[in-house]
Amino acid sequence: MAKDKPKTGVPNRHLHARISYLQQAATYLTAQARPGKDVKPASQQMTLHSTVQHTSTHGDIAESDRRSDSAGVGRVTAARSRAPSVSLPRSGGLPLHLASHLKQIALKSQIRLHTNIKHTICRTCCTVLVDGETCTKRMENLSRGGRRPHADVLVMECTVCGAAKRFPVGAERQKRRETPDGKGVSEAQAGGGAVMP
Repeated sequence: MAKDKPKTGVPNRHLHARISYLQQAATYLTAQARPGKDVKPASQQMTLHSTVQHTSTHGDIAESDRRSDSAGVGRVTAARSRAPSVSLPRSGGLPLHLASHLKQIALKSQIRLHTNIKHTICRTCCTVLVDGETCTKRMENLSRGGRRPHADVLVMECTVCGAAKRFPVGAERQKRRETPDGKGVSEAQAGGGAVMP
């Protein structure tokens, strides 16, 4: 029998470093947004410019497009419906792109993101959540009259897309229990206490 090779560090260390860098860059760029500036990314400016140009200067072309369309819906209205319905934050689109890239890398490489990283990124629009800038925080207690302190919930609402994330305040996270082979398994994965060898 051959000797087992000792484990050397974290597997896919370069991916962990890349995820960390993307998270730091997205957070930094979101924090750099000034309240007085209204930054629009080039892609949104291009889309708005081309739509306005198509409808205003080429009105006769738009008219012929509407007449040639058998369904009665013009191409101009189809172009308007493809426009993004989510307004971008003041920091622009780069932090959104970096955060979505971060999530894609973690998903593709099957790396579990730490809960602190998950709590700082909106699930819906990938905006980095900065209190007062891109999200609002409030405490909520839906028990009768707010009498039960263990029912306190922190609600973080994204100001870009309106999605809300809810986190229990007083509850501790459940620990992953150890199996005999040394790997951590949560209660849900174990199937109610039965551990497969």
